[in-house]
Amino acid sequence: MESPSSQSGVPRPTQTRVPITWLEIGVLLACVVVVVTILLPLLQAARESSRRATCGRNLTLIGLAIREYEATYKTLPPSHWTKTRDQGKAFGIDYPDSQGNSLSGWGWGTLLLPMLNQSVVYDRIDLNRPCWDPSLALHTNTRLSFFLCPSASGGDGGFEVQKAGADRQHGVPIQLTGGNNVRFGHSHYAVNCGTVAPWDRSPADSFDFSVPEVRIIAKKTVSIPIDGPFYPNSMVTLKSIKDGLSNTIFVGEHSSIVSNKTWVGVVPTSVSVPRLDLRQWNSECRGGGSLVAVHSGPDPRKLQPLPVFAPNNPFGHTDSTWSEHGEGSQCLMGDGAVRFYSTYIHPPTWVGLSTSNGGENVQ
Repeated sequence: MESPSSQSGVPRPTQTRVPITWLEIGVLLACVVVVVTILLPLLQAARESSRRATCGRNLTLIGLAIREYEATYKTLPPSHWTKTRDQGKAFGIDYPDSQGNSLSGWGWGTLLLPMLNQSVVYDRIDLNRPCWDPSLALHTNTRLSFFLCPSASGGDGGFEVQKAGADRQHGVPIQLTGGNNVRFGHSHYAVNCGTVAPWDRSPADSFDFSVPEVRIIAKKTVSIPIDGPFYPNSMVTLKSIKDGLSNTIFVGEHSSIVSNKTWVGVVPTSVSVPRLDLRQWNSECRGGGSLVAVHSGPDPRKLQPLPVFAPNNPFGHTDSTWSEHGEGSQCLMGDGAVRFYSTYIHPPTWVGLSTSNGGENVQ
């Protein structure tokens, strides 16, 4: 049957396709680029905000674990345990080293495992054995998410513990008897030992870290105590922190892009090795205690004028606070609060927050 239009003799209208010009395609692509340019930074900012929030929750969990540890043992955990006066050799490693690092070396992170619902890992670790015992390697290389900041881009799957190379700016793996290298699990958090570094003490002053070190500086006899809440073999209580828990930093961030830190402990002769290409700033390997702790400066044993290393200081030292959250880092305070401190914080304020009994005004 013929259609009505055919029967009437009226021609059917034809549809003409208008071709898309290159100009229109270019405009469309330009619009897409503009939209992506606007939305991508917003998406990246949202992702970083989520990562930073996760990091803050990790610090909160660690703070609760520290409180529970103190309630149980009536003291804060030390940065690490070390029998400074023991001498010997274990699995090819001589102890102690010149900084007093010895048996058994277990760090604050290991001691907190039961309080962080990690009794399975903790129960498989024998604290009476050296933390570098190869029979414990499967457990000491465990990846524990609450010790890891999602923003840290330098690695979180464990690392080879190193000793200093000949130039003090590079490291070489610590090798055990039998040829195995020591590997520890990562931590992107480190406890605060105050203004001065325990790992820079003279060998004679590395037996009892609770006693101030005595040095002659500029022809003057100077007493240098460790003034933070955590250090080797420390037995600091919450009540002994006179500056107030809300004014005292307990734990700070340290990204593995700067240097590797661990929750496990400290091996004699070990160091933290700079990973950023900051050797033009004379960044160098720091003593083994800096695998688990950081300090703020100023350190009277160092350069003049005495520098303060605020969070994310451009020197990027392996023994100071450093994060990938922008210009500053998050810190866990003694009262359990988590705060972000800027790279541009007033230096005396940063010093005051790092000490536990300095009496500084940090408001």
